[in-house]
Amino acid sequence: MKGKKGITLIALIITIVILLIIAGVTIGYITGEDGITERAKEAAFKTRISQLAENANISIGWQVIETASTDTSKINAGIMLEDMINQGWLEDITQDDISANIEDIVTGIKNDEKEYVAVYEGEFYYVSSNSVKNNEKQVKWCKDIGIKILTYEKPTGIVIRNGNYENVNGVYLCTPKLDDGFIKYKTRYIEQDAQGNLVPGKWISDYPSENWYSYKDKKWANIYVENNGVDVYYVWIPRYCFKLDQEKETSDVKFVDCENNYIDAETGEKKTWDELKEEYQVPEAFTMTIDNKTIELPGYWAMKYTAGDSVSPSIINYDMSVVQGIVKIKNITINTNITSTSGIKKYTVALNGKIIKEITDNIEPEQISKQVIEFSNLKAGDNTINITALNEKGEIVGSMTKEYSPAVVNKPDFTGFDKDTTFYVTYDANGNEHSTQPIKDGEPQNWYEYGESRWANIVTRNNGLETYYVWIPRYEYMLDQTNERSVVKFIEGISTKTDEGYKIPEAFWFDKNGDGKETEDEQISGYWAMKYTAGEIAELKFDTDLVATSSTIKTKGIIGNGVQAGQKYNYYIDGKYSGSKENANESYEFTGLQTGTKHTILVEIREKDSDKYVGTVVKQMKTVDANRPNLIGFKSEYTYYVTYDNEGKENKETQIKVDQDGNPTNAPNNWYNYSESRWANIVVKKDGMETYYVWIPRYEFKITSVQQSQPAKGRTQVIFIEGTKTETDAGYQIPEAFTFNNTELPGYWAMKYTAGEN
Repeated sequence: MKGKKGITLIALIITIVILLIIAGVTIGYITGEDGITERAKEAAFKTRISQLAENANISIGWQVIETASTDTSKINAGIMLEDMINQGWLEDITQDDISANIEDIVTGIKNDEKEYVAVYEGEFYYVSSNSVKNNEKQVKWCKDIGIKILTYEKPTGIVIRNGNYENVNGVYLCTPKLDDGFIKYKTRYIEQDAQGNLVPGKWISDYPSENWYSYKDKKWANIYVENNGVDVYYVWIPRYCFKLDQEKETSDVKFVDCENNYIDAETGEKKTWDELKEEYQVPEAFTMTIDNKTIELPGYWAMKYTAGDSVSPSIINYDMSVVQGIVKIKNITINTNITSTSGIKKYTVALNGKIIKEITDNIEPEQISKQVIEFSNLKAGDNTINITALNEKGEIVGSMTKEYSPAVVNKPDFTGFDKDTTFYVTYDANGNEHSTQPIKDGEPQNWYEYGESRWANIVTRNNGLETYYVWIPRYEYMLDQTNERSVVKFIEGISTKTDEGYKIPEAFWFDKNGDGKETEDEQISGYWAMKYTAGEIAELKFDTDLVATSSTIKTKGIIGNGVQAGQKYNYYIDGKYSGSKENANESYEFTGLQTGTKHTILVEIREKDSDKYVGTVVKQMKTVDANRPNLIGFKSEYTYYVTYDNEGKENKETQIKVDQDGNPTNAPNNWYNYSESRWANIVVKKDGMETYYVWIPRYEFKITSVQQSQPAKGRTQVIFIEGTKTETDAGYQIPEAFTFNNTELPGYWAMKYTAGEN
C-alpha cells in the first residue's frame, strides 16, 4: 500500500522474534543458573549458614568458660545425622557420642536446617546427603565461605548389627547384636579364611567384611572377646523356630523376627506366627524374664570356648606409657608356661581398632622384649592399644588390650602456698625442667595428665632453697596378684565408696579430733607430697642483689657456688619473660614499672648449649625510690657535694645550696643513684678538717638463712621505704636508727670518717 505508513508482515515477524529473544535473555538473567534469583538464594544461604556457625561458636565458648573444660569430643547432631547414628551407619560415631540436641548449641536453628547442621569436636559442620534439597549447591556455597563438610552415605554390605530382622546374603534373620554389652575395642569379628582357619577380622568398632558370616551357607557369625588377656569365643544364634520330622529324623528351621514372623528371601513370601505355630516351636532360650517382664530376644551369643581362665596370667603382656601424647610400648613378654613362643609368627599392634604395625622380624622372646614401639596419633579422650600374637595360620595365640584414658582427678589445691614464690613445674620432650610460671597465673598447657603418668609438680623457692612437691589426688587401689600389678582408680571428690576389691589409702583421711573414727569432713581430696629439696642452707648456689627506684628494679649480677662458664640467665618479672644475659656479672634492669608495686623477680639459670635447667633465684622487691637526702643543719659555706667519676676520682668542689625545706637545689647530675649503689655523699670542710657523711634513706631488711650460714656470700635483703611509713613486709624489720625521740625519720646522715687534724 503505497503512500500509507505501516509495518510489513516480515518486519512484524522480525520484531516479535527480537522481543522473544530479549524476553528470553531477561528471564534467563533472572532465573538462570547465574541469575538474580539464584544469586539471591546463594547470598541468603551463605548469610544464614554463617550466622548459625557464629551462634555455635558463641555457645561453645560459653560452654568452655562455664564448665572450665576444653573437652569438645561429643557431637551435637541434627535430625539426619542423628538418624544415621541411630541406624549404625557411621563407623566412628555411636549414640553414646551424642551429647545434646542441635538446638542446644546452635541457637535459633529452624527445623529444616537441622537436616544439614552438626557440631562435632567443637566445630560447626554442614552435613552433606542426597536427601537434602539443593544439597550439591549448598555444599559448594559452604566451601566458598569456609564451612566444613561432613559427607555420609549409607554403607553397603553387612552393616546392621543391632538385632534387626534383615535380608543378609540371601537369608532373613535377626542380625548379630553388637550394639550393647560388648566393649568395641576388645571385641573382634572372627572369620574363616579359604583353608577354614578362624582368623581375626576387624574390631566391632568397624564394619565387618562380607566374609564374616553367611547363614545360607551355614557359616555362622563368630566373635572374639579379650579382657585382660583372657580369650573368649562366641557364636551368634539368631532367633528361630523349628519342627521335627520323626520319620526322616530331620528338623526344619526357620529364622524369625522377635514376633516369630518369617520371610522367605527367595520368594518374598511372609508367614505370621499364627500360620506357623501349629507346626513350629520357638526354643525357650529366646525368652527372658526380668523384673517380672517378659523380653523376646532377637538371638543370643553362645560361648564356644575360653582360651585360658581368669585366674591364670595372660599369655601376652607388655608395659605401656603415654607421655605428652606419645605412646611407648616395651617389654613384650609371652608366658611360656601357657604356650610355646615357637608357634608365634607375627605380632600386630592396634590403636582404637586399627592395626598400625605388624612385627614379623626379631620375634624371639629376647628380641621382642627389647623392642620399643612408639606412636602419637591418639584421638581426644580414651584410647585403646592392643597387641596380638598370631601363629602361621593367622590364628590368635594370645592378645592383650590396654586402655589409656585421660584421668579425671581432683584438682591440685594450692592452699598454704605463696602464690608469688611457688611455681608450676613442667618438662619438655628432652626432659628439661621449666618452672618460671607462678601459680597465681593459670596453669600451663600439659602441666599434668595422670592418665599418662604425668603428675602435677610444683616448686617453692625461699631464701635460696627449692622444695619440690607432687600432687597425690584421692584414689583407690587393688593388688593384682595374677599379673603382679597394682590397679589404681582415681576418685572424684571425697567419696569413701570403693569398687569391689579396692580400698582407699589412709593418707586421704585426716583425723582432726584424734578419735580414730573417719567422718566425711575429715576426708581430703588429695595432698602434696614433698619430693626433695634442692640445695642446702649452708650452700649458696645462686643469688643476686636487687635495687629499686620508683619505676625500675635492677639486679646486680649473679653470684654463688653454682655460677660457671657456659650458662645463660633468663630474667622474669611476675612470671613473664623479660630478657636474657650470658654474663653472670652483668646487671639487668626491669623498667617502666608502676611506683609502689611489689614484684616477683625470677632469674632462671640454664646451660647455653643443652638448655638444661641448673637453678633459680627468686626475690621480691617494691618499686619505691629511696627518700631524698635532706641537708637541713648543714651550712652551705662549709658543705660540698662529693661525686666520683668512672675511674673513682673524687670531686668535692661544689658547695651545696638548699631551699627552706633542706632540699638541695644545685646537686650534680651524678651525685647519687641508689639503684646503682651510688649513695649520696657530702663533705664538711672547716678549720682544716674534712668530715665525710653518707645519706642512709629509710629501709626495711630481712636477714636470710643463707646470710646466717655464709656471711661472706649471703646478702641482707633490703627494701627502701617511702616517707616515714612503719609498715613492713612479712619477715622484714626497720632498723632502730630511723626512730629518734619517738619521731620516725625518712633517713639520716651517717659520718663516714674525718680527714685531717684539729
